[in-house]
Amino acid sequence: MEDEVVKEASKVLTILSKYDALKIFLQSREGIEAETAAPEKMGLTKKQYYTRLKQLVDIGLVEKSKGKYVQTTLGRIIYEKALEVLFEHVRNAKKLQMLDVLKSSGKFSIDEIYRLLSIKVEEDKAKVVVNYDDCINMLVERMSNASSEVLYVSRFFNENVTNAIVELQKRGVNVRMIVDRMLIQGHALDKTVRHEHKEKMEKALVTTVSYYPEGVDKKVADVPFSFVVVDGKEACVELVNANSPERFYAGVYVSDEILAKQMIGLFETLYAGATIARANR
Repeated sequence: MEDEVVKEASKVLTILSKYDALKIFLQSREGIEAETAAPEKMGLTKKQYYTRLKQLVDIGLVEKSKGKYVQTTLGRIIYEKALEVLFEHVRNAKKLQMLDVLKSSGKFSIDEIYRLLSIKVEEDKAKVVVNYDDCINMLVERMSNASSEVLYVSRFFNENVTNAIVELQKRGVNVRMIVDRMLIQGHALDKTVRHEHKEKMEKALVTTVSYYPEGVDKKVADVPFSFVVVDGKEACVELVNANSPERFYAGVYVSDEILAKQMIGLFETLYAGATIARANR
């Protein structure tokens, strides 16, 4: 690519990388009235406003037309072909991060990952949580609202989740569980008891690995990542860090029936190849 073009592109990117300049540029999409009150309306000082406005005009992204500052043809092209695409990818950053994590795990084909992540979900229907305790709280909250069925697949033990399952049973909600084989073998424990004394660890194993909660349909399999499906309408999915797969990395909650249906399909596949959980004696 010609060096002169690269230099000009660098100037454009340098200006648009400034928050106040980008704010003015985006506002100019609809037109900014050339009036003294414009800086205040945009929450900028006069110095910020006029400095960045001049830079945008000088670089050829904004022009004054009929009493308004509007995007030039170049400005409109950059907005439509570059910024709109950038904003969309930023909105989906967590979804893209999830794709990278799943891809690096080596447990899923690229087609499977794209099918899982191709669903466009409204922002208010999706939430990413990176703190373990916050994720557990979110999980318990969503499970507690279940009315018909909960499908639970887990690589971890957690007393709060177990108690939530007991309450679901009392309400007559159907619960099916698949726990990671490593848990049954006693090689992995919930982080809330991992660093506690031996007696507490043994108690956790006895109360969770055996037939408790009694009556729950529980099987054992090699679990790739934890997830929960509630009433076939929403799902909570664990994101696994390939560099430290034994540790909790992040979780994502999505209220979407299409995604929930896909996770149900994964559950049934795991369930079909799983074995019945036996007491840890």
